Amino acid sequence: MTKSTRLVTTVREESHAGKQTFVIRGEPTVQGMAWLIWGPVAALLVVMLLTGLAMAFEINQQIWETRLLFVALFLLLPALAWGLVAPAVSHFSKKHLQTVRAAEAQECVIQLDQSARQLSYRIVASSIEKKLAYEEIRQASLTYPIGKRDGKNTRLTLSTDEGEIILLDDALGTQLQKRDLAQKIQQALGRS
Repeated sequence: MTKSTRLVTTVREESHAGKQTFVIRGEPTVQGMAWLIWGPVAALLVVMLLTGLAMAFEINQQIWETRLLFVALFLLLPALAWGLVAPAVSHFSKKHLQTVRAAEAQECVIQLDQSARQLSYRIVASSIEKKLAYEEIRQASLTYPIGKRDGKNTRLTLSTDEGEIILLDDALGTQLQKRDLAQKIQQALGRS
């Protein structure tokens, strides 16, 4: 199994009763590698079976058509075994891979409440929840970790009277998603 450090992120937006809610969910890209093990094992077992049959029927003593057929079987059946086992193993490992994705998913909920004039955010896995009045927030913007100023390592941060608050770290969300969220937060604050 291979996992990427980047998360595939979706942003779901809900609006009702003067509240705008953004649910940001990121799951790792997980690829099963069982086919890479069990495909060759199946091909090897077929080769061993064909070798046993060749020795049992003394293929080298048979007519050339029979030998040619056996050579064709040696070329075709191992590849066919690999090709049939790989999707079967991938199918059986889907549930495990989905469990891994769900276990390592990250989720953040950001809510903009216009009537209360406050922003709240909750990081689901760690149960961190914080509420900030709009007056405490100076700006929502994209920032970069120290020494990593590229499009892949952006953070959605809030500049507040108490300092910087990271809403979305570099793993959760794309640069475009974070830029859109920053603009929506700025609009809610009444600043553009």
